[in-house]
Amino acid sequence: MNLITIRIVDEKEIKNLNLKYRGKNESTNILSFQLDFSINKNQNLLGDLVLCKNIIEKESLKYNKELESRWAHMIIHGTLHLLGYDHKNKKEKNIMEKIENKIMLSLDYEKPYFIKNF
Repeated sequence: MNLITIRIVDEKEIKNLNLKYRGKNESTNILSFQLDFSINKNQNLLGDLVLCKNIIEKESLKYNKELESRWAHMIIHGTLHLLGYDHKNKKEKNIMEKIENKIMLSLDYEKPYFIKNF
């Protein structure tokens, strides 16, 4: 069984964490801290997700998404980071976004991304 720790913080705390661990002096919606630590033979801690409640709420309005859907998307996005996915280049971004869309649809949420097929 894979476990994840989820923390919900304010903008000041996420900004401080983003600066300390990523060198970015700005708030963000989510941070993922990969761990991959075995607790025992049946439990593995994948890592921590730190989510900023205020930013996620603002983004749900900005992107015209239901709040529950935005929260689900952020947790899925962060979990994919814990599993080793990233979006540092266009190829990685497309792969990750397709997976996020597929998971969101499987949970009866709208796709968070519109991906063009060329």
